[in-house]
Amino acid sequence: MKSDKSIRNICLAAIKRRSSRPFDFQLTKIFESTTFDDIEDAFRITRVNKEELPISQTFIDENNWTLVTTRQIITSKQGIQESIQATEVKSWHWNDFKGYDKTSYTLGELHRNGGSDFEVFIETGRASMVSIYAIMTLVGQLA
Repeated sequence: MKSDKSIRNICLAAIKRRSSRPFDFQLTKIFESTTFDDIEDAFRITRVNKEELPISQTFIDENNWTLVTTRQIITSKQGIQESIQATEVKSWHWNDFKGYDKTSYTLGELHRNGGSDFEVFIETGRASMVSIYAIMTLVGQLA
C-alpha cells in the first residue's frame, strides 16, 4: 500500500493538472502540507488514523462541510458527521456544478459497494474540479 504522503501528492498533482489557478476559491481549499493537528479545531474529527492526511475541503460553515483525506471522505451535514472509506466507493454522481450563479455549492453523491449513497459538498464553478479530482484520484489509488 502507498504511504499517505504519496497518496496526497498524487491527488494534489491530479487536482493541479485539472483545476484552474489561482486556488483562491471561496469555499474550497487544498492542503499541501497541513496535518490534522493544524485543522482539528475547525473539524472536530475523532475518527482518523494518525498517518492519515487531509487533501481538500469544501467548507460551507461549521455544520456543513466535506473533507477528503488520504483514506476517507467525511461530510458534516447539519452538524451530523458521516464518513465513507475510499475503498467503499464504487461510483459517483456529481450533479450540476457548472454555470451556477444562484448557489455557491451543490451536493454530489458517492455510491457505496453496499448500495447506499453518501453525499459530499462541492463548490460550484471552477472550484468543483478540486473536490471531484481529489475523490476520483483517491478512489483510484486505493482500488
